[in-house]
Amino acid sequence: MKLEEARVLLTGATGGIGSALAARLQAEGCQLLAQGRSARIKAAAFVQADLNREEDIERLANAARDFGANVLINNCGINQFSEFERADIARLVDVNVKAPMLLTQLLLPHLKSQSEAVILNVGSTFGQIGFPGYVAYCATKHAIKGFSEALRRELIDSSVLVQYVSPRATRTGMNSEVVNELNTALGAASDDPDYLARKIVEMLKNGRSRLQMGRAESLQVKLNSIFPTIVDSALTGQLPTIRDHFLREETI
Repeated sequence: MKLEEARVLLTGATGGIGSALAARLQAEGCQLLAQGRSARIKAAAFVQADLNREEDIERLANAARDFGANVLINNCGINQFSEFERADIARLVDVNVKAPMLLTQLLLPHLKSQSEAVILNVGSTFGQIGFPGYVAYCATKHAIKGFSEALRRELIDSSVLVQYVSPRATRTGMNSEVVNELNTALGAASDDPDYLARKIVEMLKNGRSRLQMGRAESLQVKLNSIFPTIVDSALTGQLPTIRDHFLREETI
């Protein structure tokens, strides 16, 4: 897609990845409609909306139609590092799964009417590899991976391209200090939001359907799909460290 012709609805535009992506899209000449819960993005059309609320999602879809959006980037998401017993399942599912699916469904007839349109969903490596401490989050991101794959195949003969990007750990405010320390203890590589934003913009330009961030993570994803017991063993060895950080997170 020619980015100077792109009219982009970006959800979660005020977060770490979202704000970096908003800046990058505008620098590339895109017209941007940004969604957030409170803060505004400089030089962008903005809709304040809470994606926990269906009425706000409907209002956002209406605004996108009025804006003439031909690109939808479902970036908004939340995370939670905890034992599964403490997971806020409803909130994770509402924001990470229900909101992007409902917004896409509401906006899809408009996108299909465009000569060229894109739906880009931001997932996670944890959507392909189940990881202790993120059980509910992994489930929601696995759902987005499946949603993206199935929708892409359903729309393959339409004017709408469905893209899916799977980030690895990214240095944003979504991660607590304990999580950052855990990533360091486990030797997990992480990306800067600006780097990820640049890769997403490249996807929009070249029309690539899928992108897994990180060479090591790409290998781990393939290994997990073919020999999951090997990954089981590796993560079992990391479990004491992960559980230690559970306790530290709970005391904050």
